[in-house]
Amino acid sequence: MSELKIKKRLSWQLFSKQDFLELFKFRDLLFTLIKRDVQVVYKQSVIGFGWAVIKPMVQMIIFTFLFTYIAKVQMDDDSVPYMVFNFVALVPFTYFSSALTASTSSLISNESFITKVYFPRLIIPLVPIIAKLVDFGIALVVLGFMLFYYYQTQPGSVEINGNILFLPLLILILIMFSFGISLWFSALAIQYRDLNQIVTFLAQFMMYMAPIVWPFSRIKGITQGIESWSGIDGIANSFEKIYSFFPLAGVIEGFRAALIGGKAYPNMPWDLILNGTIMSLLILVSGIYFFRSKESIFADVA
Repeated sequence: MSELKIKKRLSWQLFSKQDFLELFKFRDLLFTLIKRDVQVVYKQSVIGFGWAVIKPMVQMIIFTFLFTYIAKVQMDDDSVPYMVFNFVALVPFTYFSSALTASTSSLISNESFITKVYFPRLIIPLVPIIAKLVDFGIALVVLGFMLFYYYQTQPGSVEINGNILFLPLLILILIMFSFGISLWFSALAIQYRDLNQIVTFLAQFMMYMAPIVWPFSRIKGITQGIESWSGIDGIANSFEKIYSFFPLAGVIEGFRAALIGGKAYPNMPWDLILNGTIMSLLILVSGIYFFRSKESIFADVA
């Protein structure tokens, strides 16, 4: 058997044919680790896969109470129940948050593994990204039942149209963004252990930064208010343009257009989706490059 070694690559080299062949060769390991991650989370759990739904459901109930009865967030269209508006956004965000948190600490939790056995290290942060799709799929099924309920009981609140065909594209963008940013954080976290705690706060910050509890249209109102107060022209347009590159904005608004539709979301937000896709690809490519550049020191610092 030929000896496998981690070879130092040129500074410009990102991925070679051999890298893809190695990932394919170790596909059984990837599937085994994914299966392990899924089983570990729910082994000896009374509720089991119900936890995949409980977290976004509890958040939805809390947000509905706070932002409907206390903060009284103004919706673009009152025909859309706030619970639907909120839960459609929480399902993809919960996947992103849980995948990011698990993937960031993946190298640390597998440090005994990576110091003893050779395999493509890229597999380790990839495992939570795929494993958390199980929870995501379960939450999507529950969301489907919710949408069907409101479609039957409140006509006009949910009107699913042809936009639903673009849902796989949105999920792909979500996975790319989650994996890309996880590569950056996992490679850094093995050297700087405090990053695991920082990521928890970062995920919470992103929850309120993304249009989850408030409509995306409120961005325009806020930035126009700042522009009027400051007296500086162009702030609103500049901020909206910058914000449009935030991948979660395009994904969440895209989910609403694909699953709610109707007068509130008749069209896909292609400008947000396009800019978010560009940013996701940049983060993914740079994340792979950064991860591979640090790969040779993982065993030393683990």
